[in-house]
Amino acid sequence: MSRKQLLLRLLIKAAWVRKDRALTALISVAVVATIATAGLTVYYDLEGKLSREFRDFGANVIVTFGPGAGFADQMARINGLSGHNAEAVPVGYAIATGPDDTRVVVGGTDLAAFQTLNSWWVLRPGSAPAGSALIGSRAAERLSPSGKAFQISFGAKSAEIIPKAIFDSGSDDDSRIYISLSDFETLTGIQPATALVRVEGRPRDIQDAIQKLRAALPQSDVQPVRQITQAQTAVIGKTRSVVFAASAVVGILIMLCMVATFTSSVLERRKDFAVMKALGASNRTVNFLFAAESSLLAVAGAVAGYLAGSGIAFWIGKANFSAAIRPQPALLIPVILGSIALALVASTAPLRLLQQIQPAGILRGE
Repeated sequence: MSRKQLLLRLLIKAAWVRKDRALTALISVAVVATIATAGLTVYYDLEGKLSREFRDFGANVIVTFGPGAGFADQMARINGLSGHNAEAVPVGYAIATGPDDTRVVVGGTDLAAFQTLNSWWVLRPGSAPAGSALIGSRAAERLSPSGKAFQISFGAKSAEIIPKAIFDSGSDDDSRIYISLSDFETLTGIQPATALVRVEGRPRDIQDAIQKLRAALPQSDVQPVRQITQAQTAVIGKTRSVVFAASAVVGILIMLCMVATFTSSVLERRKDFAVMKALGASNRTVNFLFAAESSLLAVAGAVAGYLAGSGIAFWIGKANFSAAIRPQPALLIPVILGSIALALVASTAPLRLLQQIQPAGILRGE
């Protein structure tokens, strides 16, 4: 039998004979590995999941065209620079006059794309399914309480507004009317001067897109929607802090538990270690055997914790994002190495006790 096989047999035998202590240490390592794996797996995929969640909150970039900027040319540049996953919707605004000389903001846009961009809005059917306008809830209360068609005018021109749907956005849009771009240009003679852009991706991807747009559109004003981009960044940052803080606190508590477990193991086995020293084993050899035993338990606990943590992360993804968070195989090695390091640190105090064991006194029963 080779030395490696003998060493492995000794380590397995030592763990099997003292199953209670070994199981306690293994569970301690597994708990740390589970929390670390679950937290890091969730965090690894968190930005992607949050990006998809924030996608439902509308545009995260607003481009205001500069003087003399051609509408069609600007939109072509925006669509070309924003990327395949981005959406850009042109919007023009004007102040029109409604019933009883009520002033109202009218927006002209691609209604289908605009509605898709703001998919989080709560929509209620209007008076006619074949209507031609989206009416904000506050505007509907003032201009058409019964949901019927009404007239608006801009200068010498007028248009009939047939509500297709009434929406609640919780923003200033609730006081506005949105009609098709062609109807808006016919009524006002104004071309869109604003583009609402939704860039998918992490906060840094959004910032990169903003920088590209600013460089390509020097005459235009490109600004992020602070409420969305800052909220996305803040949620990710706070989640990172919570994951790291929780892992650190649990790791420290579990390490203290492991110190107590390993110390008790040394005290129970002091006669075994005394016999080994009496037969010629050096302190270095005894320390190596104990550290190897701790590392073996750490590896077993880390593998179990990785599997359990991956399962918890999968469940968190399903429960909170309706999408599974897949296991990250790249985390297995760091989790194992971290667990071994934790076990070796917890073994420091017991190893000092091993060095103080005097075979003669222990074997005499002192």
